[in-house]
Amino acid sequence: MKLLLHQRLRHYLLLLIIITVAVVEIPIIAVGHLTKPVPSDTIIVLGAKLIGNQPSTMLRLRLDEAIQLYNQGFAPTIIVSGAQGLDEIASEASIMHQYLVAHGIPSEKIYLEEKSYNTHQNLLNSKTIMRTQGFRHAIIVSNASHIRRSLVLAQQLNIEASGSPAPMADNAYLTTKQYAREGAAMLSLLVFNK
Repeated sequence: MKLLLHQRLRHYLLLLIIITVAVVEIPIIAVGHLTKPVPSDTIIVLGAKLIGNQPSTMLRLRLDEAIQLYNQGFAPTIIVSGAQGLDEIASEASIMHQYLVAHGIPSEKIYLEEKSYNTHQNLLNSKTIMRTQGFRHAIIVSNASHIRRSLVLAQQLNIEASGSPAPMADNAYLTTKQYAREGAAMLSLLVFNK
């Protein structure tokens, strides 16, 4: 009898885990594939890890998405957002700025936000730049796994924004890791509302 009860409990627990993962991950995946940008005043590119003085693969994909949006006329300016991590030689924003300029974006069209260490801070500090410059609407650029949480945080911060998901890295392990990380972060956001 105890064995049967123990087995049922394990099955219910497994079912609960599967349902929780589905409820959290399916919207992340859907928003990451279905979200489309709307013409705006600025493009906010959220920071990510640097490799030496170069953007990581995930950050480069975000920057390439922003360049494409800018060149297609979706917005006349770009805000790059990210501080210098303990293991980084410069701020993420400064390296992002260099990358954009090297790819033809005029320096005067790029605003640097170098104080943020997480997505909430990225958006809050970018909102300050938007307010100062009179920008009302933004396109948030991040990788597909990160767009849903970014848009939820933007809504909580009263930032009028659409999203433009950059592709994920062509690496199954890294992609799985990113989606799992975002699932946990999104669950935390929904539970603790911050």
